[in-house]
Amino acid sequence: MPSHKPEYGNFFKFKKDDVYHNRIKTFPEVDIFIYTGSVYYNNENQNKENPDIPVGYISLYDLNVNRTAHAVGLDTQLITPFVTKGGSFFNFKTVSTSDFNLDFALGDKVEGSYPLTASISIDTYDSTLTAAKQSVLYALRNTLDYHTILSPHYAYSSSYGKKESQSLNLISIPSIFYGSSIKKGSVVLKFYVTGTLMAEASDTKRDGRLIQTTGSTTGEVVGVVLYNEGFLYITSSTDISTHKEAYKPLDSTTYSASWHYFANTGSNSSVSSSYSLLFKGTNYVETMTMFAHAKENQLNYSNNPTFLSSTINAFVGGNIYYENSQTEIKNIVSSSYEKHSASFKPVTYISKVGIYDKDKNLIAIAGLANPVRKLEERSYTFKLKLDI
Repeated sequence: MPSHKPEYGNFFKFKKDDVYHNRIKTFPEVDIFIYTGSVYYNNENQNKENPDIPVGYISLYDLNVNRTAHAVGLDTQLITPFVTKGGSFFNFKTVSTSDFNLDFALGDKVEGSYPLTASISIDTYDSTLTAAKQSVLYALRNTLDYHTILSPHYAYSSSYGKKESQSLNLISIPSIFYGSSIKKGSVVLKFYVTGTLMAEASDTKRDGRLIQTTGSTTGEVVGVVLYNEGFLYITSSTDISTHKEAYKPLDSTTYSASWHYFANTGSNSSVSSSYSLLFKGTNYVETMTMFAHAKENQLNYSNNPTFLSSTINAFVGGNIYYENSQTEIKNIVSSSYEKHSASFKPVTYISKVGIYDKDKNLIAIAGLANPVRKLEERSYTFKLKLDI
């Protein structure tokens, strides 16, 4: 099996012009539908595929897929992250410093759990400045003011209102859904009542402002988007319909439908309203393209036993073990004439290309759909691509 470095026998070293690094920019589409407190990602029920992942959640790296948690003796089939307590005191953030120091001795293994999942979260605040609202607003205050160059609607305090005294609906989108950032101009919000579209808002100006494009208050700015950070600030409390429901969790009082209650996922979620959140992510995929060369008069020998005309015979004489050096290479060159043996030529078939690191450890294998016939006078170049 040819691999890639001429200083090391059968290994061939990639030269400068044999390796290229590229970055692919992708825009994955995300469709989130919310109804009666449940979140559906891309119209799928992920729980059917993996019971350990709640509906509307994404599993980071898709670890432990199709593995069971049934114990076999003292072990399970699930993989877990772990660190060993050492002098560096490296630890998981989920384990407190006191527990780490008191409950674990040097050399003990500290384990975590998979899968690591995430979903969107919706936090609704009224016009009162509570401690919870204050901590969120203060954390994002500088970020909001930084984006005022795009629109004054971002400002923490402006003629459009002060975030502290506004009724807010904050939607947090984890980066696992979009990658590096949310694509500008791709966010679309839809508010349905009994299956009928009551209002729609989107970033039509590509400046982060969510402008209502359908409904009774068309043209109103209902909120802003922080594309790099993954937050949607919905600030409009204007009624968009005469329909009333108990939109607030643990509150039986009915309220008119408005953007303030968009994506309500509380325990007493309304049953007649549903919501759609559409956007595209901006994701970068780093790729490495490698050209592996099989030149003339190279790679025409194989360690496969079928490469020889007969079984390898081993001889033992005293303390010496050696193989029969007279064993011939099998001639598989076909002749144009019946019952005639063609002249011998060394022929091999390349079926795989192995990639090794500088320490000659095998790190990747590229398989060919059909083995390539290699003759001495022929040369080939294999194009390999690897996501990194």
